[in-house]
Amino acid sequence: MKKKNYLSPEEQIIFSAITKTDVIDHSQIKEIFPNYTSQKINKLCHSLLSKKYLHPIKRGVYLVNDTASEKPIIRNPFKLATYVNKGYIGFSSALRLYDLIDYEPFTIFIVTQKKSNMLTIGNYVFKTVSIGQKATGTTFFKNVYVSTVEKTVFDCFYKPQYAGGYRELAKALTNITKINWDKVLTYFELYASDALFQRSGYILELLNQERQLNIPKNILKEFKKHIKNTTKLIPGENNHGNYVKQWKLTDNLGKVTILSG
Repeated sequence: MKKKNYLSPEEQIIFSAITKTDVIDHSQIKEIFPNYTSQKINKLCHSLLSKKYLHPIKRGVYLVNDTASEKPIIRNPFKLATYVNKGYIGFSSALRLYDLIDYEPFTIFIVTQKKSNMLTIGNYVFKTVSIGQKATGTTFFKNVYVSTVEKTVFDCFYKPQYAGGYRELAKALTNITKINWDKVLTYFELYASDALFQRSGYILELLNQERQLNIPKNILKEFKKHIKNTTKLIPGENNHGNYVKQWKLTDNLGKVTILSG
């Protein structure tokens, strides 16, 4: 007969106080139970861990299950991500939070100034991406810190591989209903190379023409000021593709592919 993980009266008190919380740490439990010593909290958490009501995330941080479970039950991966590493939700994860893409990603991206790393919890992969001083431009949305829509656009152009590629990015841009393009331009002026201006400007002009994105003409004019040397849409890939003279760029992905989302 399968052994049941019965809770002691004290364990029940703690668990009933935290059961509606996705993630909890020692300091939060201490706030709820100020009369409990750290040693006592450690002991109770260790017991709840052994009985599978909690799952460890990192030292002193736990995922809370509704019921005892061998596998972590992740109700809100975006909230969990903020405990995995300090930073903000970005790239395709930010696109999902803003409902600009419709699929549920199982890789959650956290943007930080510091070291990149990766952690798997249950069915989710939490990938921390370091972009140094570019890790800025956040807002508090749906109970997490996430890049603003404008900064998300820049970040996704800066590292399109974390946005699902240009196809998914083009689809997301088409779904945006409210954006300040002057702010987008500001981020590019602060952080973008000339080649990044060229690649991004080409995609934006293409979407303006094919999907009526209504990007102001003065914005695209500023992007065109940075056209210097010839470049490729996807650096490091093959040189074959359509050469776009006005952007001095070889589209080695293909217009049809970009617009197929």
